[in-house]
Amino acid sequence: MSRYETDEDQVEVIKQWWQKNGTQLLSGILVVVLAWSGWTYWQNTKLNEGLKASAMFEMLQIRQQQGTFGEAMREGLTLMEEHPDSPYSTGIALMVAKHYFEKGELGLAIENYQWVLKHAPDASLKLVAQLRLATIYSDQQRFEEAQQLLSSIDEQPLAASEKANLAFYRAELAFNQGDLAAAKAGYQSVLDNNAAVDAIQNMASIKLADLAE
Repeated sequence: MSRYETDEDQVEVIKQWWQKNGTQLLSGILVVVLAWSGWTYWQNTKLNEGLKASAMFEMLQIRQQQGTFGEAMREGLTLMEEHPDSPYSTGIALMVAKHYFEKGELGLAIENYQWVLKHAPDASLKLVAQLRLATIYSDQQRFEEAQQLLSSIDEQPLAASEKANLAFYRAELAFNQGDLAAAKAGYQSVLDNNAAVDAIQNMASIKLADLAE
């Protein structure tokens, strides 16, 4: 019997955690990265503009958590248009993309993730868009595009935890393509990475065990 059936409750708990905390994980990445990128942005632009962008980003984060993001999204889109080089605009674009993804409007989600790839000032912010975009392509069975995207990622500037995330998504793509050997190797590399977050390690462990049966 498949491990997904015998451990169905455990898998479902992890999936629910992943879905519920995906936004929080993204917010955590944005907060850390923007703490530095935002400061640099302030140094290179007018202080008032930097403060306004920061306040806008924080407001939209709150709206997203409250489930009212769509009502305030227009202001965020305006900031993206007027200040595309701002790291806060990149953060907002990621939230906009996630908003459309959850509504099933994948075309608009892809459009905003691609906007991030073009404008993101930081590799960590860009990585979020790359991984999520690759997931959409994989779900749509656009495997070649997903593979090209993941293969184009430069691992050099990534933190160890980010490399674990990348390895997990590469394993997921390999699994979806039926390349079980590559999937196993990818999941194992996640388990071997001590910097991987618990949710990623748990998912990798369960999927690796299921492939072994």
